[in-house]
Amino acid sequence: GIRSNSGVVIAFEKDTAYIMTSSQGLQANASVSVLFENTLSAEGTVVGSDAGTGLTLIKTVPGFEVKAIKQGDSSLVNAGEIVVAMGGRRDGDSAMVSSGTLSSPVQMEAASDSIWISNLLEADVTVGENNIGGGMLNLSGELIGVIIPKPVNGQMDMGYAVSVNEMKNVYNDLKNTGSVTRANLGIIGRSVSKMNAYEKSANNISLDQTSGICVSGVQKESCVDGFILQGDLLSAVDGKSLLNEDELHTILYGHAAGDTMILTIVRSGTEQQVSVILK
Repeated sequence: GIRSNSGVVIAFEKDTAYIMTSSQGLQANASVSVLFENTLSAEGTVVGSDAGTGLTLIKTVPGFEVKAIKQGDSSLVNAGEIVVAMGGRRDGDSAMVSSGTLSSPVQMEAASDSIWISNLLEADVTVGENNIGGGMLNLSGELIGVIIPKPVNGQMDMGYAVSVNEMKNVYNDLKNTGSVTRANLGIIGRSVSKMNAYEKSANNISLDQTSGICVSGVQKESCVDGFILQGDLLSAVDGKSLLNEDELHTILYGHAAGDTMILTIVRSGTEQQVSVILK
């Protein structure tokens, strides 16, 4: 049967519109019909898909100018913020719009067949077939995430989106090469910059510490399993200070399985270095 997703125009360059959507129901190299807000449609092609985040990039030459959405910075979003989940129009109906409150950003496998831990946004917004692939926006109208189907470990009645900062990495890889390469580290953590004084005290982190990642979980059989423990503070990668989760993900998109990475961690007040071979 015919499958319809919503999508978000990420860029318009040299008469070509680049649209990010959910991979749900899309085949590699398939031709797709793109229906724009102005009710005009154009034929498009799938540039590539990413199994880790469940995102697909489509390109089309519509024959008219298309405005790309303004992108925000998902590292600046906070729990309790009001967000809007928006999908495209359906058969002349109005767009599907739902608002809700953002939870703390979460990290989990976005796709059931991948071990990649995605940076996701979670909010109590209504996500149905109509707005999967659409945008999660802040109240300034900026894109902060691309809506995906509920992950296997996701909560009922919550909507999920791949954070815009993660989406940018996927977009660049897909646009340039048609596929995504990255290495999996296997750490689930929380940016220290997002932790309040109570959380820092509970994890023996100095109150004036504002960078690094506090490890809250380790994926079984990942390259850090047995080397990194829950409660460790990951402070640097390959000798360079680490700011937050977004920065760690960007570093991983620049690596491939088999690369060696030197992690600097602080455990019980003592700094130590761990060398791992990425998977």
